[in-house]
Amino acid sequence: MRPLFYLCSLCLPILILSCQSTQKENKNPHIENEESKLTVNLRKMVMSEGEENGWEGIEYTEIWDPQKTAIIVTDMWDRHWCESATERVAAMAPGMNKTLTRARELGATIIHAPSGTMDFYTDTPQRKAAINTPLHNAPEGFPIDDWCNLDKEKEAALPIDDSDGGCDKPCADGDPCEEMTAWSMQIATIRIEDNDFITDQGQEVYNILVENNIDQIVVMGVHLNMCVLGRPFAIRQMANLNKNVVLMRDMTDTMYNPEMAPYVSHFEGTRLVVAHVEKYWAPTMLSSDFTGEAAFAFNEE
Repeated sequence: MRPLFYLCSLCLPILILSCQSTQKENKNPHIENEESKLTVNLRKMVMSEGEENGWEGIEYTEIWDPQKTAIIVTDMWDRHWCESATERVAAMAPGMNKTLTRARELGATIIHAPSGTMDFYTDTPQRKAAINTPLHNAPEGFPIDDWCNLDKEKEAALPIDDSDGGCDKPCADGDPCEEMTAWSMQIATIRIEDNDFITDQGQEVYNILVENNIDQIVVMGVHLNMCVLGRPFAIRQMANLNKNVVLMRDMTDTMYNPEMAPYVSHFEGTRLVVAHVEKYWAPTMLSSDFTGEAAFAFNEE
């Protein structure tokens, strides 16, 4: 059994800063100006007129109320079975943390969803807040807690072959990395603050969204061709619920090995999956809209 979290004065590197029993009270103590709005630059792909199976990208802006916006951080684990995936998560995490910090300052709701690690967070206020959020029933018969597989009625096949697991490099010993459950918590670089939530359940996420009057949902994290599309709280699910869901395209990665079709670089493989999302499921945005800084890019990219 894992040790409980201590109060923030202990200054442990993985501590979760929280002393509150409810997330609804004092949600945004530093935000009192209701005129605070966020301009978001979105990109999606649409079918070209008069051109069979042709796609073209379009860009447009929306004005969001940050206090009606939620960010879902998907599976940013402390360790992945694929060592190169672990390295990319670690590289992305500081920029992601900065983005989340700014989003909180604007009044956004932050939901941390490191799947399969809820036992680690059992006694934290953020986990309890997710559990104790009032129940809001999803549409009748809707599989709110189910994984969302590729939907052949709504989308084409993924543009990359990830059937080998998608690990793009051998492990440090030179052998292929072995698929296993390697994670135990969210990477500590991403801070979990007082009014955040922790959950990996579709119903709990739905409860939080409805209870907090969320109109916009931003999904970030890994891996885009797997969990970011398929989790019961992620892109396909939110789109199927007719939510205004958006992918933060610079804050994601894929499990893709360039030795598999279409035989492009790892990062080009990620761009192909981003385009797939833009075609069939959701528009995308950059972290710049929150931070005012350059978008994140991996050094290798």
